[in-house]
Amino acid sequence: MRTFTFRSAAGAAALSFALLLTGCSGSGDSGGSSKAGPVSMEFWGWAPGYDKITAQWNAAHPDIKVTFKQIPSGAKGGYDQMTNAITAGKAPCLAQVTYNDIPSMLVKKALMDITTYASGDTGKYLDWTVAASSAGGKMYGVPVDTGPMALYYRTDLFKKFGIAKPPATWDEYAADAAAVHAADPKVAFGTAPQDAYDMAALTWQTGKSWFGTQKGSWQVSIDNPGTQQVATYWQNLKDKKLVMNNGNAWDPNFDKASEAGKVMTFVNAAWAVPGIKGDLKDLAGKWAVAPMPTWTAGDRTSANSGGSATSVLTGCKSPKQAAQFAAFLSSDPDAVSTGIKVGGLYPAAKAGLDNPLLSQGDSYFGGQKIYDVFKESAANIPTTWVVGPTFGQVEADYSDAIGKGDYTQATATVQQKTVEKIKSLGLSVTGG
Repeated sequence: MRTFTFRSAAGAAALSFALLLTGCSGSGDSGGSSKAGPVSMEFWGWAPGYDKITAQWNAAHPDIKVTFKQIPSGAKGGYDQMTNAITAGKAPCLAQVTYNDIPSMLVKKALMDITTYASGDTGKYLDWTVAASSAGGKMYGVPVDTGPMALYYRTDLFKKFGIAKPPATWDEYAADAAAVHAADPKVAFGTAPQDAYDMAALTWQTGKSWFGTQKGSWQVSIDNPGTQQVATYWQNLKDKKLVMNNGNAWDPNFDKASEAGKVMTFVNAAWAVPGIKGDLKDLAGKWAVAPMPTWTAGDRTSANSGGSATSVLTGCKSPKQAAQFAAFLSSDPDAVSTGIKVGGLYPAAKAGLDNPLLSQGDSYFGGQKIYDVFKESAANIPTTWVVGPTFGQVEADYSDAIGKGDYTQATATVQQKTVEKIKSLGLSVTGG
């Protein structure tokens, strides 16, 4: 990912997090002892490859042993496991936390302030990832990766249906989808958004943000014109049965449809690469990657989805050593290589962007240098996105609402519930 500065987003993030910490005192622990001598600690996460990076660390650091525990992704129960463990006094020292969820974990007082141990290394990482891992001028995680978006597509099926090139705009995407449906109604051109992560990334591309701050108050605008544009567009495709109502790259229903040649594309981030390669081994050479379609011809605006930091959880007795491990995971050249190769992690470390693996062709994708596409994507992500304090709740509400109604109705429902949730935390809020 090319280095760029989220000027407006970084500034808004600083103010937003200051509001968050003002409204939720004690959300971080700036203390904690740093034990000398042999240390053992646990690391909880879900990204592929983290177990191998942990083994690399242990081989080089015999006096600081880290044990990795695979847990469900945060949205699928991982964060609940973390907070329950903190309450029980049995939490690990280290945990994977997405940028979107750092504010909500701060509300739960789950993260330790590691500024003392990590602030000297902030220049190693992309500016916006440091801002996303910080709050009120304090660091609550070490950035690991980002999620530049792209279009994954089946070259063999494009040829079969006479589509000469991947769609460059969303209008072309809809036209191609209609042509495929007319030729074979049993084949879906793509996949419909399933949750807040999908809707957030698609909205991010429009340049509109779900959250902001003004005069000491949170602003909630999930139901903004950008989201409405996304909702109307995808609901139209869904109503016409041009896309399948399932996830992608890891969803068993998507995998089954892919193997049967019944779905042709999906839109997702760089970290989806291991999912498709691992679940659809027999389709090697039939997938390729293209830029995410845009709303205007000639535009190159893309979006980000996901990305995580390694955080130190409240109660950790060895925060210094924990922060050292976090820095190793994010910036050690061999660790970065493992993250790219096994986990599809697009580095947040500036030096990691020059990793040789990012300039090689991938045999699964027919020898294509797929990370050239992600590099271009990363360089064209709008700088307007602001992370809000309740993304976990937004995710739960969106998933539920999408299952009960159309995207427009779901968006209006989530808008109102988010305002209510932030108010319940004792924070000032406008919107809805």
